[in-house]
Amino acid sequence: MRSFHKLRFLIAISLLLFTGAYLQAQNTPQSVIDALKDSLSVKSGKERIEFLGDIGFKYRTINKDSAWHYVRQAYKEAEAFGDKDLQGRISMNLAILKTEAGDYEDAIKSYKLAMNLVDSTNGSQTLSFVYHNMANAYERTGVIDTAIYYSLKALRRYEIANDSQRIASVKLNIASQYRTIKEYELSEKVNMESLEMYRALGDVFFQAAIENNLSLLNNDQERYQEALQHAKKSLELWQSIGQRLVVAYSYTNLGIAQKGLGQLNESEQSLKNALALQQERGDRYEVIFLKMHLADVLNKRGNYTEAANLGKEAYQGAVDDDLLIFQQKTALTLSSIYENERNYQNALVYLKKSNAAQDSLFITDKAKEVLKLKQQYETEQKENEILRQQNELVENELIIKKRNNLLLASGGLVILILVIGYGVFRDQKLKAQAQKREAELQKAMVEAQAQENLKEQRIRIARDLHDNIGSQLTYITSITDTAKRNIEKGEVFMAEKLTQMKQFTLVTISELRDTIWAMNKDEISLEDIQERTNQLAATIHDATDDAISVRTVGDNSDKVLNAFVGMNLFRIIQESINNAVKHSETKEVVVSFKDVGSKMEIVIEDFGKGFDTKTQSAGNGLYIMKSRAEKAGIEFKLSSKVGEGTKVELSVEA
Repeated sequence: MRSFHKLRFLIAISLLLFTGAYLQAQNTPQSVIDALKDSLSVKSGKERIEFLGDIGFKYRTINKDSAWHYVRQAYKEAEAFGDKDLQGRISMNLAILKTEAGDYEDAIKSYKLAMNLVDSTNGSQTLSFVYHNMANAYERTGVIDTAIYYSLKALRRYEIANDSQRIASVKLNIASQYRTIKEYELSEKVNMESLEMYRALGDVFFQAAIENNLSLLNNDQERYQEALQHAKKSLELWQSIGQRLVVAYSYTNLGIAQKGLGQLNESEQSLKNALALQQERGDRYEVIFLKMHLADVLNKRGNYTEAANLGKEAYQGAVDDDLLIFQQKTALTLSSIYENERNYQNALVYLKKSNAAQDSLFITDKAKEVLKLKQQYETEQKENEILRQQNELVENELIIKKRNNLLLASGGLVILILVIGYGVFRDQKLKAQAQKREAELQKAMVEAQAQENLKEQRIRIARDLHDNIGSQLTYITSITDTAKRNIEKGEVFMAEKLTQMKQFTLVTISELRDTIWAMNKDEISLEDIQERTNQLAATIHDATDDAISVRTVGDNSDKVLNAFVGMNLFRIIQESINNAVKHSETKEVVVSFKDVGSKMEIVIEDFGKGFDTKTQSAGNGLYIMKSRAEKAGIEFKLSSKVGEGTKVELSVEA
């Protein structure tokens, strides 16, 4: 079973071994291939086998079937010829084709066979190429620590050989691997190092690849404007050298950035362009991923029928390829689509499927944690090269090494217990809440029309819980992974990471309490919301040592709201206050409540630096607040002036 860590659009660096140069996935003229095929008839033995492999690799960007035919023929003849080194090289080429076809586990088997067959004693760089490309396959399966391990082994061998072009290429892969584990600063640094090397080499193809990676990096961090610029640059560079299929990756990042900026029409067209090209390339992983994002865009645009059809295709593809994380996310998107269509029966069905996939991911991740610790231990025992490098330091560092090993084992055990314990707690909590939501939905479907509003608000509150708590737990998992990979940095580093885990856990508990508070009520009074706002103000006073004052003023009111509207109203007030505290540099935030006829008006105002709303975006937070207000029927207005502060005005029927 394969699991993926939000892995997207890896530009794998495949090596053409027979000529000793890179095959940079660029379009090879048919005339060059025809010339090689003409020469094939007069070749024999080892030279013929090398020509077959060369032809197969040159066909990769033109005709996949022909590529497979020639490389398989080369392997068959190499096996009969009896040259193990040659057989190993062609086994690696077969593995590259399997990686590009999405058969990652089979590809890894072929890489390991190649690693055992190639002759590493005669100065050949083949073993370096095997390490390099095997790292790509491990990255695709989400085993990022192993991918980085083999990438670094390849980098060391390239540096010994002083091969600047291959050093640049493996750095490109390492940057992608750092991005996958959310080490964004490291990823950007290595990308820029690689970009400078490719500029010096005059290699336009890989300059475009790095621009694409930088776009992906910015999309991950929701810096959509920067992502858009890098994606356009990548597209321009690849088109300038006649690339046709590989621009699919540029269109993908372009579409995701446009979606993040709310440019839904442009996003739909970019993603459709990418989907058509990836279907032609035959990359199943990318096709499923793109259908999932297209379904989300169409859902936002209100094209529910087309969105549902695409979403079901993506979900079925994820089931067929055993991609659990895509099953979970696509099922959640389908639940949202059917909820918007008011088809609550299907919304419930896909909500259950999303929860089931989430449960499976939890179980799989825990099993992999234990297996990974065992593999790391065995790898350390077998790593003779590292032991030889440390030979001169053994006597001086023996005591330190014993202490570090003890700390490593103790720290690893503590972290594993914390992760598993918290995970079990979260798992049980989510199951209990899911059962409660399902019962409420089933009851609502058979009740009279008068219960329709209550049924709808229960689903939306449940999805709010899933999104908020799920995102916080993702951050905690990321911090845990980083701590485990860098445990040798010592106690100060571990203390910092544990502090971060504590902070995110406290935020998660706070959001969980807020959601449970709303779910336990059929109605929420405005007095309740005022009280919760006062509690938030007290928390901010404590956190800032009274450097920032948050005051609530205005009328007491006995008006009540339904739970869904009340929860969203409080979330908007909370987000507005938090934005002011984080960004405005104000010393005071005032929240006023005013009872006006059948409405309640709330104003959140700071007196900080403000911003120009015509030239500066308020970011993803503003989009979320507007979305909450629209769904809950709350009137929302934001105004800001440079040097005077920012004001958020809300009005709701009560």
